[in-house]
Amino acid sequence: MKIRQQYILTIISFFLLFGCTKDEVEGPLINDIYGDFYINQPFLVINKTPDFSIDELVKFQCEFNKNINWKISITGMATGSHKIISGFSNSLDSNVSIWNGNTSQYPFFKKEYCSIELTFLDEPDTLRDTIEIMGSKLYNDGFIIADFENGLPLESILYINPNNFVNDTFVLASDLPLLGNNYFKARGRVNWEWNIGKLDFKLDYNSTISAENLYINIGVLSDTVNLHTGQFINILISESDLPYNDDLSNNGADIFETSMEVYKMKIPVDWNGWQILSFRYSDFEELLPNALGVTFNKNPNNISGMRIAFQSCPSSGPDENCPENFDKPIRIDLDHVVLTENKSLLNQ
Repeated sequence: MKIRQQYILTIISFFLLFGCTKDEVEGPLINDIYGDFYINQPFLVINKTPDFSIDELVKFQCEFNKNINWKISITGMATGSHKIISGFSNSLDSNVSIWNGNTSQYPFFKKEYCSIELTFLDEPDTLRDTIEIMGSKLYNDGFIIADFENGLPLESILYINPNNFVNDTFVLASDLPLLGNNYFKARGRVNWEWNIGKLDFKLDYNSTISAENLYINIGVLSDTVNLHTGQFINILISESDLPYNDDLSNNGADIFETSMEVYKMKIPVDWNGWQILSFRYSDFEELLPNALGVTFNKNPNNISGMRIAFQSCPSSGPDENCPENFDKPIRIDLDHVVLTENKSLLNQ
């Protein structure tokens, strides 16, 4: 009996010594949940006069006594542009907590003063500072298809429906650009047809990136008043290896036929003002999935062209769908059509 008792005591001692010992802690520390919060080192903003046009950065430093959800809010005092940087840690590391002048959503930051606030979840503390932007971010990373600064890109093909009743449209304009000095004004009215016009671009995109990591970014300006319901754009991307424009009698490039390897995305345009649209190439669908003799296998390295078609919902005639649009022109202006890799344009 004594031997059995000694054996049991030995087992219990073993579990007391080793059974509750762990090298890693699972879940949040008790101090992170219930401990008082205070700042160990003050909030420091490094580079208060950044020139983002030459890739300067703003860096942030701060230390806390525990891990906590923190948020840096940057607001342009003139534009109202807004950028959020957030995380969960016990410090802001100036090698990680950085800002390159981008925005979380349009409008873009410009040369202006910005307010900066550092706040913490469930804590009243707010740390503040200001900076002055000396040069705004150019957003010229990636493969620029069209920025319209010097007109339409070489070998682009513009088709305008001859029944379009709107003058001074499908032209370059400078009154309200998204970026730079110019944008493409695409407006029109054809009450009884869907097609208002289209713009084709010839591309020679060489990359080993996957379709999942390639982003198509387009700035689109819609109506600010009197929105045309049912308007949209169709984006077509071709991987055809046929000549881009062999048939000069065609109303566009020759590489977007249903018998070719072409991918599509339909985008309703139903907002006011500019928006930056970003899509993964992998999200595009086959133009005609059952096309005979066509192998669909998205490969960004094979992209040969892009089409942006401007569409309106007919308000009269045999295809009438939107009578409320009668005599209303569509407005789908473009700026800054760019391919980016691994990140969308606003996250560059």
